[in-house]
Amino acid sequence: MAGNIKKVGYATYPSVKLQDLVTDPNTGKTKFTFLKELLFGDFMSPMIEDDHYVTKTVTSGKKTEEYIRVHCRNKDGWIKRSEMQFERPLEINFIDVGQGDGCHIVTPDDKHFLIDAGKSDNMYRFLKWRFNLRSPQNSAPPFTVVISHSDTDHYLGFGTIFAKTKEEKPQIKIKKVYHNGMIEGAGAALGTEIKYNGKTYVTDLCETDADYQERIKNVKAGTYINMLKKTDAPKIGVRRGSEPLYDKNGVTMEIMGPVAEEINGKAALPSFGDTGKTKNGHSVIVKLTIGHLRLLAGGDLNTESEYHLIKAYSGIDIAGLKKELENKKLTAGEKAEKEAKIQEAVLAARKSLEVDIAKSCHHGSADFSSEFLQVMNPIATIISSGDEEPHCHPRPDTLGTIGKYSRGKRSLIFSTELARSGKEFLELKDLDLSEQKKKERVVTVYGMINVRTDGEKVIIAQKLESAAKGRNWDIHRMEWKEELGQFEYISDKES
Repeated sequence: MAGNIKKVGYATYPSVKLQDLVTDPNTGKTKFTFLKELLFGDFMSPMIEDDHYVTKTVTSGKKTEEYIRVHCRNKDGWIKRSEMQFERPLEINFIDVGQGDGCHIVTPDDKHFLIDAGKSDNMYRFLKWRFNLRSPQNSAPPFTVVISHSDTDHYLGFGTIFAKTKEEKPQIKIKKVYHNGMIEGAGAALGTEIKYNGKTYVTDLCETDADYQERIKNVKAGTYINMLKKTDAPKIGVRRGSEPLYDKNGVTMEIMGPVAEEINGKAALPSFGDTGKTKNGHSVIVKLTIGHLRLLAGGDLNTESEYHLIKAYSGIDIAGLKKELENKKLTAGEKAEKEAKIQEAVLAARKSLEVDIAKSCHHGSADFSSEFLQVMNPIATIISSGDEEPHCHPRPDTLGTIGKYSRGKRSLIFSTELARSGKEFLELKDLDLSEQKKKERVVTVYGMINVRTDGEKVIIAQKLESAAKGRNWDIHRMEWKEELGQFEYISDKES
């Protein structure tokens, strides 16, 4: 066995019970007691003595099982030998950043990505907890960063992550920062505005780090640029047609948007009305694929930009068709023909944009199109939103429409806000906790939506607010069904 020793393992699908082995002082008999529930893919260190795993063979009735002693999630305990695997699944963590977006991705070969970081320091506190950065001897791995667009509830949290130590060294190494090409300066200027065929476009996009450096020399720095200046990592603009952010070992991260047009030899992004709608609508859209699983993260897309995307991927102008449908003089046949054309566009765009898991655009805002939800056609949707905001996200009509246009008999909607609901009453003894500890625990324990997958099997899990018997997590499973050609939600009865 010594020749097969590996120092790192991972919990098997869908979850594993970490147990303690205790001896009854009265009878002398040993029995297992529950310690923690480990999620699929949880990192564990098997204990090794004399080049062998520390194991124990346990017989219960006619069944004999080999158990192995491991350290996982700050606990030492026993798991069945069959419950440790050596292949790491893809890990996607939707962090509770409050009102905003923040996603942490870990590939099977241990490459780390951040897509947005919210407005506060919640993402930083998650990373500090995840990599135990309170201990000076520990360090975080290098990160590749994607900033979907220049709204503060998507980027401002990077300010703490990019900050340097007193010795002017980065506390967290950043390899590259990808953005949508529009480097917003003070006064909300996104680039150079031009008119073309009666439409307004933003051009002079920052595609390379050299473009970015030139841009910040020539515009007054606002909050966005001042945040970007905190890291020396190259700033690279991306859009449809850019190289994938990652493409290795069966995992790809493709750029599906923004979608630019070429005008006078330059890339240009159409305006969607005002600055806010334009930068939101041209959020960086990342499609992540592993095996059969597809996931889409789309920043703050809005109705206008969703029509723009559908046209780009189908060749059919839905916005124009819907405007034509407002004509009350249309005959029933003409109306049916246009509605059929809209459905044709939906089906055509699905070839590129249909996914199994969707990160809801704009925190469950009402500014969306039902056609784009039909295009994505997800089984599960994850919404990132917060309590202290004036928008009432996620909106009731958004939740209803997501359910209506999701796939499967029992489609899934998850929310970081709902996963982190507070207690009805606060015990006075809890007030002894420091504010910092209370914040950190809420963010890292209760608000996060965890996705783990090997491309064939998927779990989506959130922490139980109060541990149940033998369970710490609410786990939902999806499994690829070859005979159906799609994933199927596996419904578990609550224990």
